Amino acid sequence: MLGFAASLLGEAITGKGILAQLNLETGIPIYEAEPLLLFFILFTLLGAIGALGDRGRFVDDPPTGIEGAVIPPGKGIRGALGLKEGGPLFGFTKANELFVGRLAQLGIAFSLIGEIITGKGALAQLNIETGIPISDIEPLVLFNVAFFFFAAINPGTGKFLTDEEEE
Repeated sequence: MLGFAASLLGEAITGKGILAQLNLETGIPIYEAEPLLLFFILFTLLGAIGALGDRGRFVDDPPTGIEGAVIPPGKGIRGALGLKEGGPLFGFTKANELFVGRLAQLGIAFSLIGEIITGKGALAQLNIETGIPISDIEPLVLFNVAFFFFAAINPGTGKFLTDEEEE
């Protein structure tokens, strides 16, 4: 999450995507890219989909099935969304932290693939002005950078249980 936030902020300020900042060739077919870079992208994508080792679950996971689809009697809308009834409206649980981290992994992987092929960074691919002072950056970009930074440093709540700990 920190890497994705830094890459967006770096591109907004310098006008160069991640690969251009590292002086790597861009605007080429994907098969001509550096093998180590392709390995990094593959590793990131596999990590984002959970193929590299999800061997447990978070205890704060909401129930699945029909009981998770309806709001039980006495439970408010906040409880149905997985938030504590008396707690803060916005909070980071371990499950939410994992989800946001995986979104950041997907974002950085696909922005790298796009930059290899088009030669443009993630923001330039979306036609967002880059190479400008921080005060002129789109507010939504700054919000995303701040959100990913905050989400990365926030420890979250909950506990991860492996299959061995549940037995």
